[in-house]
Amino acid sequence: MRTILRGGRILTDHGLIDATLVILGTSIESIVPRSKAWHPRPEDEVIDCTGLVVAPGLVDMHSHDDIAVTHPALAEAKIRQGVTTTAIAMDGFGCAPLFGPHLDEVVQYWKPVNGDPGPWVSTSLAEQARRYAGHLGLNVILNVPHANLRILATGFDNRPLQGQQLLQATQSVADALDEGAAGLTTGLSYVPAVFSAREELVALARPLRRQQRPYISHLRDYGTKLFEAVEEALTIGEELDIPVHLSHLHLSHPTLFGQADALLETLHQAMHRGIRVTWDLYPYSAGSSILHAYLPVWLTEGGPAHLMNRLHDPKAILRLAQDPSFAGFDWSRVVIASTASGRYVGESITAIAQKQQQSPASAIAQLLVSESLDISCIVHQTDPADDDLLAQDDAAMVGSDGLPFGQRPHPRYFGAFAAFFAHHVKDLQMLTLEQAWRKMSTGSALYRISDRGRLAAGAAADIAVFDPETYAPQSTYELPQKWAQGVHHVFINGTAVLQDGIFFPDAKPGQVLTPN
Repeated sequence: MRTILRGGRILTDHGLIDATLVILGTSIESIVPRSKAWHPRPEDEVIDCTGLVVAPGLVDMHSHDDIAVTHPALAEAKIRQGVTTTAIAMDGFGCAPLFGPHLDEVVQYWKPVNGDPGPWVSTSLAEQARRYAGHLGLNVILNVPHANLRILATGFDNRPLQGQQLLQATQSVADALDEGAAGLTTGLSYVPAVFSAREELVALARPLRRQQRPYISHLRDYGTKLFEAVEEALTIGEELDIPVHLSHLHLSHPTLFGQADALLETLHQAMHRGIRVTWDLYPYSAGSSILHAYLPVWLTEGGPAHLMNRLHDPKAILRLAQDPSFAGFDWSRVVIASTASGRYVGESITAIAQKQQQSPASAIAQLLVSESLDISCIVHQTDPADDDLLAQDDAAMVGSDGLPFGQRPHPRYFGAFAAFFAHHVKDLQMLTLEQAWRKMSTGSALYRISDRGRLAAGAAADIAVFDPETYAPQSTYELPQKWAQGVHHVFINGTAVLQDGIFFPDAKPGQVLTPN
C-alpha cells in the first residue's frame, strides 16, 4: 500500500510546487505535478494536505538526545516540531565508547545534560547502534566524542595525550568512523577536553580527512576569547582540509555584544581561504548547561570525586570567591533549571545566595554538594541582534542543544525549530519559508548522508507536513514542556509517527544513519 500526500505544496530542491507526493515503503516513490493527470489506486491511503506544506523532515544538528531518543514522550517533543533526525554525542560526550574505571564519574558529570545512560552504555559505536535497533523514535546520527576517548586514556586529569595513548585514541577515532560515526565532536570548555592542546586535536581529527567527515567543535570559549577559539577550530580544518562545524555559535560576553558582523567577517575570510566552515545555533538569548561547567577549571580538574572534595574545603571556596573569572560573573543571570531533589528550580544563584545569606561561591558549593552535581541551569547571555545576524548567513544551520530532562528545562528542547521559523520568517521577515526550512533540514549533507533533508524520488521518506500560518512554539521559560503547534503529519522512513496531529508512541521507525 502506498501513502499519498495530496493537495499541498511540496518543498523540493527547486522551491515550492503544487504536486502530489507518493510514499512507497521507506522511500518517496514519486512527486507528481498537479498539472499531470494522475489517480491513486483503490488500496492507496490518501491524506489531504490542502493548505499545508509538505517538507523534508528536520535535522537537529546539535542535540543531547542520546537517551531521550528512546523515550516516546521526548521523541514526541521533537516530532511535533517536524524533526525526523537528531545528531548526538555532542560536546565530546556520548554513550560510546564508554567503559572502564571512570564510567560512574562520566555519568555523574554529564547526567544533567544527557540523562542516565543506563543500558545504552556501549564499548563501541557498533555496539551502540546494535543496542538502539528497534528502540529509536527518531533517526540518529552518531558521532565519536573526544572527551570519552580522553577519559578512557587519562581520566579527568590535566595531562596531555601522547605516545601510545595518543596513537590508541587516534585509532579509536578511525575505528569509530569505520563503524558509522559521522564526525568527531569536542567540548573544549569542559573537563577533561579543556586540557587538550591543538596538536592533540589535530592528531585525533586526522582520520576524518580520508572520508571528509566534519570536525564539530564546542569551542574553548564563547566569551572574551571567542575569536581565538574560532581561529583554533578554523586552523584545524585548514591544516587537515576537512569540514569544520562550530556548535551553538554565539557571543556570550557583554564586551562582545554587537560584534557578530566582525565574527562573520572572520568566518567569510576563512571561506575565501578554502576552509569549509558551517555552524549551528538556536533562536534564544539564553543558553543552558550543567552548573559546574561555569566553575573555574582548577576546581573541576580531576573529575567529580575531586570536585566534590574541593567543594567541602573552606579554603577552596574562599579561593573560588576570589577567582576573577568567578567573581566577575553575573550570577543573577544563572537560573536553576533542574536539580536531583527538585528544589531551587526557577531561582537565580544570586537570589539563592541572598536568601541563605551566603556568598555565591558558598551557595553554589552547598547546592552542588547537596544535589551530587545533578544540577542544570539556564544562563541569559547573548544579544538577540547578534544571534539574528549569525542565523541569517548561508552557512548557518539550526540545532536545539536542548537538555531533555529535568523539572524546568530550557524551552528550546520543545520549541527551537518552531521558534526559529516563527522568528525569522514571520516576525522579522528576513528569511523566506524555503530558506528557513532548508537551514533546519539540510544539515544531513554535512554528515554526508545524501538521502535525507530533501524531497525527491528515491529519497528516504522523512517528511513533515505543516501549516506555515500556525507553525510556532508554545514552550516558554516558565512553561517549557509544551509542544509546538502547526505540524499535522510526520513520517520517518515512510512510517507515520504523527498523523492528523495524533502521535503514535509505539512507532519506532528510527534508524542509525551512516554516511554514504
